[in-house]
This record gives sequence, C-alpha cells and structure tokens, in this order.
Amino acid sequence: MKTIVVYFKTPGAGQRLAACATHMNLPQRVISVDSVPALLMALRRGPVDVVLADVALVGADPAKFTRTLRNRYPRTGLLFLGAADPATAQALAASGAMGFVKARTGGADDLLVAFAQAIVVARMKLVNTPDAAARPCPPQPGRIQLSERETQVLAGLTEGKHNAEIGRDLFVAEETVKTHAKRLFRKLGARDRAHAVAIAFRTGLIS
Repeated sequence: MKTIVVYFKTPGAGQRLAACATHMNLPQRVISVDSVPALLMALRRGPVDVVLADVALVGADPAKFTRTLRNRYPRTGLLFLGAADPATAQALAASGAMGFVKARTGGADDLLVAFAQAIVVARMKLVNTPDAAARPCPPQPGRIQLSERETQVLAGLTEGKHNAEIGRDLFVAEETVKTHAKRLFRKLGARDRAHAVAIAFRTGLIS
C-alpha cells in the first residue's frame, strides 16, 4: 500500500481524498495533517511515498522547507499545490520538489487534480517492486483514441476548470462540454472527473 500525506487546512480535505481513493479503487492510504509538527510526526512514523502540501502553509521560504524535508526523507516525494510566481515554482523544483500544481481557485477541483498527480507519483514508486507484476496494467495511451475536442476537454479537467470555464476557452456551450466529457469518461472507463484525471496522468495522455 502506498501512503500519501496531505497537508491542508481545508476542513475534511484528507477524508474527502481518502474517500476519493477508495471510490477509484486505488490502494493509497491517505493521512491528513494540519501543521508542520503533525507532518513531521507522520513522516517519522513512515514510510511515506508522497507529501501533498499547500505551499502557503510551509513558511516564508518553501524552497528551504523542501530542501530540509528532502534531506531528512530522501525517499519521500514532495508535491505542492497553490499560487506562486514562476520564480518560486522554479526554486521549488531546484530544491527537489517533484511538482507544483498551480491552483486556480483553491477549491475542491484543484485539490482533486493535485491528488491525482500525487497518485501518479506514488504509483511510479511501484516500479520494480516485488508485487508489481501482480498489479493490473493501466490502459496504454495508444489504445485510447480521443478526439481533438475530447483531448481539449480532458486538458481543462486536469487544470481543475469547471465545464463553463472549459466551454469559454473552447468557444462552445457548457452542454457541449458535458457531452464531450461523458464520451471521454466512457472511453477512459472513468467514473468521474477525478478518476479521469488520474487515468490521464497515469497513462500519459496528459503529462
């Protein structure tokens, strides 16, 4: 079982993401913390595969936080969610963060997109593990044929956009976006947008 620690002060974030993992039939264990001491305690209890953290909660120097965490726990991936300028995002990458998800609103959709990416990072750690051969293989990108419009809608979903926002970007009605999304979910075998985003990252449809 892979372990993801979620560091957010959003009420119930960890519980919602744990329910999401269960709904998606994923083997991740989700631990929710709301302070740096609680995060460090979870890491000490480890092993932890990925920490998904709100960049606004890790202090005035997130790059320093990243270096410290990576030095102490080199086998733990660190993924940030939030609003940051390009220079900060580059500094985080240079310090060892595995990724930065730019949040548009900080709402549930942003959190689900970031969680899907954390799942991908956790699953990457399954490579070459003893039980890897026993796990079902995800769909391969070449076997999933999406139309250009479906691919555009999928890209919008991975950015945490609502259907209306995607429609404005593509100059189509919201109902049209919903139709493309339903076809997209059917082709991916996805139950909902969070599941579709996870499959997209996992199979390389979106990188």
